[in-house]
Amino acid sequence: MTLSKSHILSLSFPRWAMVFVACAAFQGVGRSQMTVYGDDDDYTYATREGVEFGVNIGVYRGFPLSAYFYDGAGDHQLSDAGSRIWGIQERLQQLQGQQLTHPVTGILNEFPAWNIYSLPLMQYKPSMFFGLKAAKFWNPETALVCHVDVAQVTAEGAWSLSTGLLPDQGQGNEDVRTYPIVGKEQRLNVALGYRTSIYIAEGASWALELGGLANALSVEENYVVMSPNVGNALYEVHLLTAVGNGAGGTLSPASNVLTQWGLGFYAAGGIALEFDEGGHIELNVRASRDNLQLGTETYQGWNVAAFVTWMMPSQLGDFVRASF
Repeated sequence: MTLSKSHILSLSFPRWAMVFVACAAFQGVGRSQMTVYGDDDDYTYATREGVEFGVNIGVYRGFPLSAYFYDGAGDHQLSDAGSRIWGIQERLQQLQGQQLTHPVTGILNEFPAWNIYSLPLMQYKPSMFFGLKAAKFWNPETALVCHVDVAQVTAEGAWSLSTGLLPDQGQGNEDVRTYPIVGKEQRLNVALGYRTSIYIAEGASWALELGGLANALSVEENYVVMSPNVGNALYEVHLLTAVGNGAGGTLSPASNVLTQWGLGFYAAGGIALEFDEGGHIELNVRASRDNLQLGTETYQGWNVAAFVTWMMPSQLGDFVRASF
């Protein structure tokens, strides 16, 4: 059975955990004790061989350049023929001319000669991401790893409107008001790489990864808010709409625009800690150089993620019953 993009992106974290806990019950991880002799203390560690599964939870931050796809400039195009992305000026004019009962139309009608004063400086907010990890170990220092991670990424900025009114208290020569603009997208990252480790002490090691990364990106929303606060849905004006007008000139918001794929590479580093009853916790930082496809445009830059990975032990029941 082939899963569609919407099925993949709609998987919730608890369901992923249940699926991979079931997989962990069948993983074959051979372990034996090996003694390492040093000048000071001798210690032992468990070798790692076989397939292991894990869960990633962390924070993701996109590079700012691609956030400008949502700046409302009116010079961006979608590759999806059924959707359109508007410029702020053009969309507000369309709204004022055809949707007379919309609350934002009432605001615009109070401004005698309104005009866009400035477009926003855009950036991505840090966002949570969740994922799964599979690793094939030949020994503790050598493994082939695969990550599948998803994140909902939000771009934000502030645009300015000149109302044409006189400024308050005679300050300046224009009445300029600032409003938020928001863009949202879903990202799926699939990474395949080589992992090696360097032992620090018994039960602890540095972990390094290098490999390739493919990303799938789907545009969800792009809208301005004619209110100082994001989240005031009454005053939202969608710039991402379906093609064609409905009754009374109403435009339907478009979402989940056609998913597009890009390729890149990544490097990651962190520390891995082993539990007495088996299993590992890894603290990782990953930087990926990605090609992001947004509409008809390609953006290249570095995306950064910091995350924790729980590598499930071969005997999951023993781990759950372990006392910490």
